[in-house]
Formats: sequence, structure tokens, C-alpha cells
Amino acid sequence: MTGDTPAAPHGDPAPHGDPAPHGDPAPLVELAGVTKHYRPGGMFARSAAPVQAVSGVDLAVRAGTTLGIVGESGCGKSTLGRLLVGLENPTEGEVRLRGQPLAAMRGAERRAARYEIQMMFQDPYASLNPRMHVGRIIEEPLRARGGSTRAQRQARVSTLVEEVGLSASQLHRYPRELSGGQRQRVGLARALATSPALIVADEPVSALDVSVRSQILNLMAGVQAEHQLTYFMVSHDLTVIHYFADHIAVMYLGKIVESAGPEELFRRPAHHYTRALIDAVPQPVAGQAAAREAIRGELPSAAAPPSGCRFRTRCPAAQPVCAESEPPLRAFGPAHRAACHFPLAEPEPA
Repeated sequence: MTGDTPAAPHGDPAPHGDPAPHGDPAPLVELAGVTKHYRPGGMFARSAAPVQAVSGVDLAVRAGTTLGIVGESGCGKSTLGRLLVGLENPTEGEVRLRGQPLAAMRGAERRAARYEIQMMFQDPYASLNPRMHVGRIIEEPLRARGGSTRAQRQARVSTLVEEVGLSASQLHRYPRELSGGQRQRVGLARALATSPALIVADEPVSALDVSVRSQILNLMAGVQAEHQLTYFMVSHDLTVIHYFADHIAVMYLGKIVESAGPEELFRRPAHHYTRALIDAVPQPVAGQAAAREAIRGELPSAAAPPSGCRFRTRCPAAQPVCAESEPPLRAFGPAHRAACHFPLAEPEPA
């Protein structure tokens, strides 16, 4: 990533079940024991094992902060985002907004909740309707919500366009006439249209040129500070998450294996998978030491995950007990949790 380093927002969201810092309010959103299994289609659907995309995830995000989810492709992090925004329903567990389960909401309450949680998609071109011009794309959520006049909607669109750094002349352009960075600015403006409390950002800069990524991240940080927004950011790029997130959760094959603040996670990772992800980040200094712990092997199938610790088939420290029992999440600091039988750091006393 080039350009200015995005300013990190402030705060310290903690995983679900951790004690909140003194004086902090209750979490804005929570995932409590969330599981999502998919049944494969086709003629062998009845006999095939379900794909375990997410398995028993507990997380919490506090208002005005950013929770970053990292992991390899196929680990379930994008599924978590889709569960939060309501594009998918959990097989088990609950997604809660301000303590209220989304699944229990009905009618007007459910519709209001939908507008409080919006999404920025990975591909800023595929996520925009090519038949609509920019102004109509941004206005569409306001039209769907109702309760406003055309003049009010147009005034809101004009404000949003200016806020995300686009010009009024671009309101009448189509997505194909914009650059990748401009399209993602449109995606952010559309997400902001209904004044949401939470934005799920699914790989928001991975499809952009390196030179544009810092601009979009700095824009997102500025909008967050101005509106006290909460972000749930999904990314495979640890560099982006390190600078942008207040708290990081590392996901492997459907489970959270470690979570901590960014500085703590990079300084003292406890899980071997986290260590390997950090070591895989390209070093910015020429001649700096190469990676110390590479991830070996391939990601196992989510339809048949390994017994015990799911990372054991690729872990250099694996022992027989790793196949026999799943390691529990243990405390390695005030807001640091990891699930490993043979961790890289000493856990706190029980």
C-alpha cells in the first residue's frame, strides 16, 4: 500500500464474552454462537455433508470502532459479513443489534434494522447497477426506505457526493465511465445514504490499484470519525487491517482462532496460524529477514474439517492431543484470546 498511512480510529472492541472496558456501553452488534452450514445442491445433495462455512462464532463490535476479520480465502469471513447484513440467516446462534436478535424482529422494526446495517462490496463495478447513473444509485436506498420527497432525496445525494469526494458533474455518469476508486466512493455514498450505524466492508480495497487504496481507507476513516460509524471490515490483507482496525479477529476454517488489538496481535501472536499470516506479509525493507513460519499444505474442506483443532493438519507444533480435542479460547491479555493447545505465548492464569 502506498500513499499516506490511513489514520486508525480509536476504541477497543472485544470479542463476545470478554469484559468491556470500564465505562464502555453495550456492543452495537453481536454474533452469539453463530453457525452457518450450506447444503450442497445437485443429485447427491442428500448424501453430501454440509459445508461448515461458520462454526460457533462469538464476536462483538462496539459503536464507533472497527473490527477487522482476517484469514485465507474460504475461511468464512465473507459469510460472517453477509450474516450481519441479513443477506444470509444463521443455521444456529443469533445476530443481535443493540441486544435485540435480528431474527426476532418483525415489520417496521426489521425494516429499520436493515437500514441501520449497510454494506460495501468487494467489487465496486459488479455491485453497481450498470443501467443506473451515479445519482440514481445513491438515491435508491432512500427511495426504498420511503418517507422523503424527491427534493429531499436529491439534497441528500448532493451532500453525500461531496462528502465522498466526487463532483456534481459525476452524478449523471454511469459506473462504466468511472475509475475503480470513484466506483468505490459511489459504493460508500450508497452505504451512507440511510445514515447507518454499521457498515460491513467486504474487502473494500482489494479490487483497487495500490495507489488508490490509501485514499479510500483515509476517506472511510474520515467518514467514521465524522458520523461515529462502526465498521466490520473483512480482508485478507493484514497490512490494511493492522492500520485500520481497532480490534482484529483471525479466522480459520469457520472458527475464530485468535483476537486482539492490532499492536498486541502483531507484537505477541499466540496462535501459529496468526504467526504464519504475519510472517507472510511482504517486508518493506530490502534484505530484511524472510518469513519464519510459512503455512504448509492446503486449506482442508469445510465439508469435512479436521477433528480437534482445525489447524492441526498444517501446524508445525501439532501433537496427538490436537486431534483429540478442540482447544478452548484462553486469555493471553485483557483483550487477547487464542485457541491453541501449544501457544506461542504464555496464557494468563485461569
